[in-house]
Amino acid sequence: MAELLEGTRGKVVRATLGLLVLLSAAPGMARVEAQAPRELRLTFVGDIMGHDVNYGTEDFHDIYRGVRDVFLADDLTFANLELPLDASRPPAGYPSFNGTPAYLAAAVDSGVDLFSLANNHAFDGGEEGIFQTIRALENARVRSARPFAYSGTRGNPHRPFHAETLVVKGVRIGFMAVTQFLNEPDQGRYVDVVDYSSPAQVEDFLARVRSISPLYDLFIVSYHGDREYVQEPSPLKRAFFRQLLDAGAHIVVGHHPHVVQGYELVQLKGAQRLALYSVGNFISGMTWGLGPAEMQGTIAATGESYMLAVDVRCGEGGCSVMQPEAIPIANYMNERSQMVVARMSDLIDGTLKLSPAWRAYYARRLDLMRAFLDRWAPATGSARSVSAP
Repeated sequence: MAELLEGTRGKVVRATLGLLVLLSAAPGMARVEAQAPRELRLTFVGDIMGHDVNYGTEDFHDIYRGVRDVFLADDLTFANLELPLDASRPPAGYPSFNGTPAYLAAAVDSGVDLFSLANNHAFDGGEEGIFQTIRALENARVRSARPFAYSGTRGNPHRPFHAETLVVKGVRIGFMAVTQFLNEPDQGRYVDVVDYSSPAQVEDFLARVRSISPLYDLFIVSYHGDREYVQEPSPLKRAFFRQLLDAGAHIVVGHHPHVVQGYELVQLKGAQRLALYSVGNFISGMTWGLGPAEMQGTIAATGESYMLAVDVRCGEGGCSVMQPEAIPIANYMNERSQMVVARMSDLIDGTLKLSPAWRAYYARRLDLMRAFLDRWAPATGSARSVSAP
């Protein structure tokens, strides 16, 4: 029993036992609580990358100034942290990434508080990189005034991967992050790897989701996988996301392609659930050398994505995802030649000072993004194919 009560798993058990006691001791109060719907606002963004040009930013907070109002106004903001954080090593970009606690602190200060650590670069720093990243995130958790969680790695390979637990506005949220593969394999010791092309691994993970998700009002799964630079989700990944929703996940958020893919609402068990196939890059240095005449092609698409703002309503019948709102964003070079993030609308309406050539570039890219999103306007229960803008 002592082992069962260790760590987050213990918190879940204690919280569940406490809830049972409350329900038995005060049934009238429980009925009142169940009848009062609770609403959450969540925001999902894509990859926080760390290329060499990103580390040259004078103040990492500048990266987020154009969008942090959205993050600070919601209840939780999700991002994929695609780099280890080992303060004992210098910052490093592609192909073997390493960031700094200061790089993380800017994200946390700006309102990002739900991190996936499971991605193909998670083991770039080896075992020590895992330990240092967890230490950096634990320190950030202590500093944060908001709910805070991360998932996808573990510091002790002898303990099972488990769901992270958060309680926000009385809603119990479970969160798990997994990746399809690693660039530097760790033999399953420290990073949670689930390859959706492996039937055995899929079934094992679905069993985990089925067993854990009933402990929560809202269950979120983060998945890192699929092909890079392709804006159409693979049919196999799409089917896997649907299986995860069937198994108990309310929201499945995908990343790794470095470009956006679509999203859809699925009606299941009397509620709406969300499959978000790829949120693309949030910040990277991939478009650093791009000129305003280079409007087409894969590189251009890596420099833009969207924030998906999602309202979740939780009542007696469980939690349901309401209509999401996609807010197009882009990386751009500011007046100090630093790559930062802004709403695409601010890049074309004069809010930000850009040359006419760059304003025209972002106006055209915004038209393409809107056309792309229009083709993915969520239709409950539907399955749509998506083509690149």
